[in-house]
Amino acid sequence: MERLRTPLMVNAVYILLIGLVTLSSRAVHSVFGYEVMDRGVLLVLSGTLLGLGVVVWGIASNPEKHGGLWASVAIADAIATVWLLVGWGRHLFTARNVLVPVIINVVLLIWIWSARPKT
Repeated sequence: MERLRTPLMVNAVYILLIGLVTLSSRAVHSVFGYEVMDRGVLLVLSGTLLGLGVVVWGIASNPEKHGGLWASVAIADAIATVWLLVGWGRHLFTARNVLVPVIINVVLLIWIWSARPKT
């Protein structure tokens, strides 16, 4: 389980950073090049990401106790990746909005999968 600590902690930091970026429509525009149309939705997204980041941080902080939740974290990353790709496929996002987060999510998924406990 100890091998899960680092990939889960990196995942938590990544989610928290995205949550912090989404606190500001100006930061979202600067980082992602996306013009925010609904600041309320952005605020809800930010709160959700910050909350998820705290949960993943808690899991990563004690992998012996909570490491069994690694699959849930991986599934959350997979869902986020699928929705990014769906948005891109529907022309809601540009490559600038999607490619880097998808690459990061896939790398995190592979890292978590490779660090999972072997039973």
